[in-house]
Amino acid sequence: MKQKATGFASPALGYEEKSIDLNRLLIRNPPATYFFRLESNDMAALGLHRGSLLIVDRSKVPALNEYVLIRHESRFMCRRLAEEHGKTVFANSVDYIKPIENDTEIIGTVTAAINIMGNKQE
Repeated sequence: MKQKATGFASPALGYEEKSIDLNRLLIRNPPATYFFRLESNDMAALGLHRGSLLIVDRSKVPALNEYVLIRHESRFMCRRLAEEHGKTVFANSVDYIKPIENDTEIIGTVTAAINIMGNKQE
């Protein structure tokens, strides 16, 4: 037995959302982008906790108040690019790391962060 359509069609018909493509949404320059898992709670007061997954773009020039991935004294860290007394500094929620000589290098700009629920290790 063949079923008949009854009533009106859904007003949403034809307006269905496409599936979310996280690569298209979060990555602007794939060859220059990589992921970095945060291993400390230095940025917790700024919303980034241990275990957060950072999306870092090496090709994006960072601006003030953006988060950057840096290498300082052979350690990788996420910091906020800030200005203090006219000088550029790298800030977290606790202290500042001032780029002295050549011991601090900006590796890339953090373009997105994914906080994984249940992974906030204090």
